[in-house]
Amino acid sequence: MLQDKTKRYRSKANLADRYSVSERTIDRWKDDGKFPPPDLVLPSGRPRWSDETIEQHERCSVAHNAAT
Repeated sequence: MLQDKTKRYRSKANLADRYSVSERTIDRWKDDGKFPPPDLVLPSGRPRWSDETIEQHERCSVAHNAAT
């Protein structure tokens, strides 16, 4: 039986807490291409990243670091 996983989105503040950096660092990483663009931007202009995007980014980062 397939389970329908609810899609969750993370705010910039949540990601900054996750990586123990400032929100501005998330902006810099994104601008420098070191972090994926947000999956959606709310009408207020606030970006949101899906759990899938973050998990894929982390897997790719680990694989890249292991290869170097």
